[in-house]
Amino acid sequence: MDVVTGIVLAGVTALVLVGGAVAVGFATLFRRRGDRTVAAGSPSGSAAFGFGSAPLAELSLAAGSALVRMDDAVRAADHELGFAIAQFGAERSREFGQSITVARGKVAEAFRLRQLLDDSTPDGDRQRREWTLQIIALCEQAGAILAQQDAAFAGLRRLEVGAADAIADVRARIAAARTRVEATRVTLARLEAAFSPAVTAGIATNVSSAESSLAEAEAIADDAASDVTVTGVSAVSDTVRRASDATSRAEQLLDAIDRTDRDLESAGAALAALRESARKDLDEARLQRDSAPDAGSGQGIIDAMTAVDDALATGSGPADPVSDLDRIGDAVARLDLALASARNQADRLAHARAAYAGTLVSAASQIAVVRDLIGGRGGRVSARTKLAEAERQYALAQVETDPVEALDTIRRAVTLARDADALARYSD
Repeated sequence: MDVVTGIVLAGVTALVLVGGAVAVGFATLFRRRGDRTVAAGSPSGSAAFGFGSAPLAELSLAAGSALVRMDDAVRAADHELGFAIAQFGAERSREFGQSITVARGKVAEAFRLRQLLDDSTPDGDRQRREWTLQIIALCEQAGAILAQQDAAFAGLRRLEVGAADAIADVRARIAAARTRVEATRVTLARLEAAFSPAVTAGIATNVSSAESSLAEAEAIADDAASDVTVTGVSAVSDTVRRASDATSRAEQLLDAIDRTDRDLESAGAALAALRESARKDLDEARLQRDSAPDAGSGQGIIDAMTAVDDALATGSGPADPVSDLDRIGDAVARLDLALASARNQADRLAHARAAYAGTLVSAASQIAVVRDLIGGRGGRVSARTKLAEAERQYALAQVETDPVEALDTIRRAVTLARDADALARYSD
């Protein structure tokens, strides 16, 4: 559990307000009694009592730092859970998994508040201060939850019983991952031959990186095995955990290629369906164009039809079904607006369902790419915030019963995922 402990303690240590105005960590968050005016009405122990007297700019820096570290801590805890299950069994690890879920919920709520701070709606200084203090408090609560469970598992692991079985489990995972390498290499080559370089750029080095991680994991496992004692009680948990982490990296790299293959196959099917739907929309649009109530709306339908025709035209470049989904979807959305006054409600809902299906695939693919990108290279809180909001909008779209509202929501998720991708790639 030292990985999670290190991240949580790093979050505690790093939560220092820039400029020297306030220098405290999560442990002292609720002992301070700063700006009583801002904290008015807040219960004792709330974040309003922690950093109330600090300047808002410093509060924002502290909240951003806390969010990044706790997001990393939850991700690390997810990886740690798999190792805990392998070592102690599912039943003994159940409470740890439940605690991770609670901590993840608090971090997600903190990201939601950060999104409110980052959106275009102007907020007063008092509101911004209160939301920022809530973010800090939520991060502290998540850190305390993870730290508590980490301490419980640390007690178990001090016994260091079953090290040989844990090493055997890691070796089995390494062997299983090695059997996947060649097939995954073939899959990657097929994708690179069939699709645009932009589509496969994110996974181009995954096979070679996975092989390096597996070699690293095997070497670490060998070192651990040499230290296992005949009594079965061995001080090798840190070493075995490092081997497990290296194996997990390899598994994730190979999984990303397989997932991309599935996503592109789904995108191709969704693209074919969207093209067919768009052609039917054009047929309807021709009828509506001829019966337009006025010249202005008639011209609007004509312009939108032209945009759809251009989007449907097959390009000469390499295939990029996700980009095609976005391009055709945007053109169809424009046509939908032009036809809104003439299309009856039933047809409009049917069109929304068809457009939603393609946009849902696009959103899922782009969110997955950004999630892998942030997990692989890190990312500032702005990128993580956009990703968290994209994931929230994606979830809302899936439970929305109104097809039109669901389509609008999933389109917001696509836009947020694009923003998160740009921030993660170019704003580090």
